Order: sequence, then C-alpha cells, then structure tokens
Amino acid sequence: MTQMSSRNGAFTPDRASPGQPALLPVALAATTGAFLGLGLALIAWSRNYVNHNVPLTAALGGELVRFRGRRAGQLAYYAAGPLRKGAPPLVFLHSINAAASSFEMKPLYDHYAQSRRVIALDLPGYGFSDRSDRTYTPALFRDAILDLIEQELGGATVDAVALSLGSEFLALAAQARPLLFRSLTFLSATGFSRRSRSLSPNDLLLSLLRAPAWRRPIYDLLTSRPGLRFFLQSSQRTRLDRSLVDYAYATSHQLHAENAPYYFIAFRLFTPTILEVYRALSQPCLAIFGQDPFAGYELVGELCDKPNWRIHALASAGALVHWDEPRAVIALLDAHLAAK
Repeated sequence: MTQMSSRNGAFTPDRASPGQPALLPVALAATTGAFLGLGLALIAWSRNYVNHNVPLTAALGGELVRFRGRRAGQLAYYAAGPLRKGAPPLVFLHSINAAASSFEMKPLYDHYAQSRRVIALDLPGYGFSDRSDRTYTPALFRDAILDLIEQELGGATVDAVALSLGSEFLALAAQARPLLFRSLTFLSATGFSRRSRSLSPNDLLLSLLRAPAWRRPIYDLLTSRPGLRFFLQSSQRTRLDRSLVDYAYATSHQLHAENAPYYFIAFRLFTPTILEVYRALSQPCLAIFGQDPFAGYELVGELCDKPNWRIHALASAGALVHWDEPRAVIALLDAHLAAK
C-alpha cells in the first residue's frame, strides 16, 4: 500500500518497496471474482436443475372455481360446505410472502366447511389466479376481494378472515364497501408496528430483483426447501407440518411465481396509513396475535378504545396462530361469529 511521509511540512507519498504487493486491488479482484462465480453458479443451478413447472394440485378440498374479475383479472377460489340460512359465506384470505397460498388457511377452512359455506380466494399472483408480470398494488388485492363477493357471491354479506398482510387488503375492501362485510377477523395482522408507518416502496430494489438475468435464480434461492422450512418454522411454535412446506414449494415453482412476491419484498404492497383504516372500520372486528418474529404489534393498543374491536394474544402461538393453536382460534372465532 502507498504510505505518506512528511517533508518540509508537506505530505508526499513514499514509494512502495519493490516487493510490496498491491493488496487492495488483489483483494477487490478476488472478492469480485468470487461474487461473480457465485452469481453464475446460482444462474446455472436455476436454469439447469430447478423445475419451474412442478405439478400444482388444489390447495383445499371442495370445488376450484376460476372466473374473470372486472377489476382484478383472472382469479380462482375454493368453495365447500353447505349453504345455511342465517350463516353468510365465510371468506378466507391467505397471507402474502414468497410462497403464499390458500393452503395456509386449511385448518380453519376444513373445520368450518363441515357446517357452513366457506370460500378461500387465491389472491392475485398466487395459486391459480393470474400470476402475470403486471403491477401489483394494495388496490389490486382489494379489488380482487370485492370482485369475488360482488360477482361470484352475488353481493351477499360475508364474514371474512384474513392472515397477515391479507388483513390490510381485507380492511381496505371493508372500508370501500362496508355493507358487504358482516364481520372481520384478522390473524397476525400487519400494520401494527411503528416501523410499518415508515415503510416506503423501494423501486430500486424492485428493479434489481426484476433484472432478467437473475430474477428467477434469486427467487429459486428464496424458495428452496431449506429456505421455506426456515421461514415456516420461524412462524410456528409447534412442530412444522411437512404438508405446509410441500405445498409452499409446489406453488412457488410455477412459471411467473416470482412476480407478485417481488412487489412484496420491495415494500410495494404495504399501506403505511393502514392503522387509520383499521380504526375507521365499523364492523365487528376480531384480532388474534401470536408471537411473530417478522412483525411487531406495539401499536395495537390504539384500538383498545374502539368498542367494535376485540383483541386476543396467544402467547403459545407463532404467526401461524391457527396452525399452532387451532382450538383456541376456533373458539374465539366461534364466539365472534355467534355475536352477530
């Protein structure tokens, strides 16, 4: 390395000794070469060894229905259970992540399908709904929920249950069309941390993720079986159900599966003012929280003065509260629905 010496009060560089190596350029070249090699290896692995067309079976029982939403495009949903007088359809909305699907709602969907009509929507970019390369926004997901209720359910009033970020889309839909919703239930809802209020879209990150050379290899790395097991186990307190991993892997290994998740990763699907939306809801609302390592709930106390809200924390559950504590969640949900 070049060193500095002082002569007559002025600093001048000393000559490097003949045998002194130029360590910094060598280190930079080695690091660059290593990253380039890893990147090329990742691309080669993705292109040559990863199946992007894994057979995708239905996530849930009952009928799988496809329809074209007036605003949200091609959508799909599952329907099961008897139509019962006095019991409106119970709509389930999954979360948003790299490998989300309606399978996440299986414990509740299967339970309530025994006694009433249940519906589970594949949100845009997931499952059997349109996964095309388009702009994904909170408004698109809100509109998908409204398209389902208005077009497929004839505008009937529904009870609705949403998981994680799906809760924000449900709240936006209920704000837009309050008469369509008899009750709302939010499981591990996002939007209750101080950090959530400062989230802003990262367009640079989105552009980098969507670069053609590595957009799929990066996603393949995120949705590898070890990656999925780590994420899902982090969201549960009980032993991880292998079926969750298997379906997450299958649904994330479809053509164009990376499109919607990248908008999520770049913070384009969050609504910073969603707490104000929650507070403005007029429907009876139930919020159930577990211990979520990826989200905070320090602002949930701001709903305590709202008489239409009931808030419950399950300390023994993770973010997937209905997988960890299905009986407790069902008991709370039963009481919430019976109070209508």
